[in-house]
Amino acid sequence: MRAVLTCLLSAVLWLALACQSRTAAPVYGPWEEGLTLIFEDPSQPQPQRSADRLQVRVARATMQPGAPSLVQLDLANTRGQLSLLLRHQDGGITLVGEDGRVLAQTLPSGFPAVPGWTDRGTEFRVVGRATWEGAAILPATADPIGVWVEARPEHGLRRRTLYLPNLGEVESTEERAGTWVSVNRLVARGFTDLPAIKRS
Repeated sequence: MRAVLTCLLSAVLWLALACQSRTAAPVYGPWEEGLTLIFEDPSQPQPQRSADRLQVRVARATMQPGAPSLVQLDLANTRGQLSLLLRHQDGGITLVGEDGRVLAQTLPSGFPAVPGWTDRGTEFRVVGRATWEGAAILPATADPIGVWVEARPEHGLRRRTLYLPNLGEVESTEERAGTWVSVNRLVARGFTDLPAIKRS
């Protein structure tokens, strides 16, 4: 009888674990409405570095499990403003036009399990996981471990970008004279109530 109860208990535990909702795969891009990220180029001297800061704000997002989801990012700096529309699906992120036409593949479906891909003549490869050195600016609940991706364009410098869950790019470096130089870094993160760009 004890053996039967043990088997039944094991089966019930196994079924309970199997039926638990699985956590959704991480999204390697900003998607929470109102999330505002500030970036600067550490390779620039001050005060130009602060003057050229870029603000990226999630203006609108429709995130649905198992379906393509759209996120509108509003970008602004002292030189102007721009809106981008990104489609998230199966771990991939695609830049799309207002007509839905694909303009660029930022991350492929299945990321970060995909070892490499090519988009518009640039070869990309996943370098590996790492803890972001600038994670002190993130809340304690944020995951500081991200994925480095290297881009090798046909012409120009090699570039490595670190993507964190729920934030996307937090740091990018370029290979200059054999040294990796940081050229884009997240320096502030918060939430704003009003859109940075007015829409009619």
